[in-house]
Amino acid sequence: MNLVVAYLAALSLSAGTPAPPQAALNELREGNSHFVAGKRVRTSNPADDAALRRELSAGQSPFAVILGCSDSRVPESFVFDQEPGRLFVVREAGNTADQQSLASTEYGVLVLGAKVVLVLGHTSCGAVKAVKEARGKPLPGTFWVFQASMAGLLETTPPLEKEPDSAYLTRLSAENARRQAQAIVDRSPALREKVAAGALLVVPALYDLASGEVTFLDSIPAK
Repeated sequence: MNLVVAYLAALSLSAGTPAPPQAALNELREGNSHFVAGKRVRTSNPADDAALRRELSAGQSPFAVILGCSDSRVPESFVFDQEPGRLFVVREAGNTADQQSLASTEYGVLVLGAKVVLVLGHTSCGAVKAVKEARGKPLPGTFWVFQASMAGLLETTPPLEKEPDSAYLTRLSAENARRQAQAIVDRSPALREKVAAGALLVVPALYDLASGEVTFLDSIPAK
């Protein structure tokens, strides 16, 4: 694994000194507070676009990887008020940590130097809703992959007594984000090593479509 990482790093054009993990997470928190308040700073001045494109043509050094859902209502750059080049975004319906998204996440951390991985679920997630409503019956076509990626979610997160369906879906989406973040740490020895060394944070979170607010959950430890 070290040889592969060294080879990829040699090909990378990333530059600069990445922020420490906690500072990187704080940057996401602050950016989201800008978005919620309607006071975006980094994503509000198109006059800088041309200069930024020229700068980024030489390489990238994002401080965070966002494993998010493909949902069109979750624009990560706006949600965290970050201009191009600062977030390495991986999008899959249901924000699932399958093999492709895990490889992309490793690239963002091991090659490009990101210091935090945020697994971003959201309210009213269609993929989570499909798994919930299927109740274990196979979904049609290729939708079965949602069930495979979320295996065990319904069993470990049953509905509470008299819990509204919308509240249950929100709770499932938050738990799915946590489980997918755990899967990243469990399945990637290289990322797990960085977490254990304090060089990386892997954090699940939930985005509220109505308020724009991101709730950050507890970071995943390296066991």
